[in-house]
Amino acid sequence: MDSLELLIAGVSLGLVLAVRLSTWGQRRLARSLIDGRRIKIGCYVKSPHMSRWTNGRFVIDSGMWTWEPGRGEMRVLAADLQAAGVREASTGDGRRVFYPVSCMVVECTSAEGDVLIAAPPGGFEYVFMALNRT
Repeated sequence: MDSLELLIAGVSLGLVLAVRLSTWGQRRLARSLIDGRRIKIGCYVKSPHMSRWTNGRFVIDSGMWTWEPGRGEMRVLAADLQAAGVREASTGDGRRVFYPVSCMVVECTSAEGDVLIAAPPGGFEYVFMALNRT
């Protein structure tokens, strides 16, 4: 085998492994949610008056959700937060802070103002459902 064939074989193996790990993680997340266990989804949150996205974890436990903040300005999320829509992240959202894959942005409303929650493809569905359940 020459070096090009080795490179192609290595990249192919890496892609297969990445897909397997991604689907394994999504199945694990779904099983945990169905079993009623606590799940944490790594997300980024931003409100219009903030200059940067705040990372943290969206936690779903027994049908209720909470926010565990990471570094950044957004320390708490409004209790009356409701999902209004979902869209793909755009370059205007500052994609460089997001995951290596394209994430989805859940547009939310509350009495305190609008909030954007960027979640990975395997987790945004759970964030959206949890916000609409309350």
